[in-house]
Amino acid sequence: MITTMPVGSWSWETVTRRPDDNPVTRCVQLVLDLWAALRGLGLAEGDARADITAQGVSQGSLLVDRKRVHVEANRAASDSELSRELRSVDPARVEVVTIDLATPGICLRGGETHHVQKMFVISVESWSGGAGTVTLHTFSDAWLSHDLRGHKQVEVQRENAPRLTAALAEISRLTQSQTVPSDPRTYGIPTADGFEDFPDDDPDLLDFWYMLEVPRRTRWLLQQLPSESVHFEAQTESPVTFAEVAVNDKIVGYIWASDNDDAAGYEPRTPAGDLALDAGKEWLTRLSEAKQRGLSPSGALHTLSSSPGNAQSGAVVPGSLRKFPSLEALQDLSGRE
Repeated sequence: MITTMPVGSWSWETVTRRPDDNPVTRCVQLVLDLWAALRGLGLAEGDARADITAQGVSQGSLLVDRKRVHVEANRAASDSELSRELRSVDPARVEVVTIDLATPGICLRGGETHHVQKMFVISVESWSGGAGTVTLHTFSDAWLSHDLRGHKQVEVQRENAPRLTAALAEISRLTQSQTVPSDPRTYGIPTADGFEDFPDDDPDLLDFWYMLEVPRRTRWLLQQLPSESVHFEAQTESPVTFAEVAVNDKIVGYIWASDNDDAAGYEPRTPAGDLALDAGKEWLTRLSEAKQRGLSPSGALHTLSSSPGNAQSGAVVPGSLRKFPSLEALQDLSGRE
């Protein structure tokens, strides 16, 4: 399953002592080298998106602040969008440059390839004095002994964990630094070469997906609406009717309804990455407007199913309307690669 918060993270210290060192070019080049390493190991594919900031030496000055910059994989070694975004920055004015590169990746399950829009985030921080840090975040449970629903996954871990171990070793080689795992996360316990296995008989091995991840992303989406907005109930124990939502032919989420509990909502397809959350705000706004007009949940679902949509929200896939026995079953589907 894919989460909105990291399952685990690892960091490395980087130091350069060249007096003519440029923190801008250093940051860009290191990000590109690390991304190339993940691609070489079969862990990353396709284009990526980057958040870029450059803090100035003057207190509080922000020289660059760009979000979701599209970075093409086939141009990463030369004329990268990262370089173009930072080209106008005077290195002498820079205190620290930070690039967070979200990379699509590949997960293996039963020998089948599953594509994830946000498998890793490579975060590089470069300071004017030569110091820096690299952090790798992963959003997949494919490396764990048990998935986020608490089920043992021997074969999945066997297929994927060695790939993560190889990536951590390669980053350590590139940075010439020791791998430092983050503190234990809710979802897993990172180690220097991957994750610590959960004991099979651990009484605390819970359904983290349903108990933590789903409520977290639901809260985040609802917080994007004005506080005075009316909305349908966000939970139901009854069967749900739902439809697929697509942006540029990619399924990014599901709008659903259940008249029994006056409930309706939007479940982001988490493997679709930020596109899924971006679309969610628009669909929840439309559901809120439908509630305001007095429509039932099923009436709102059918009305929205015929709306044209837009570039951010996408549109309902024709003929995708169907039923699931529970909202939990739909939420489980929403997290699967």
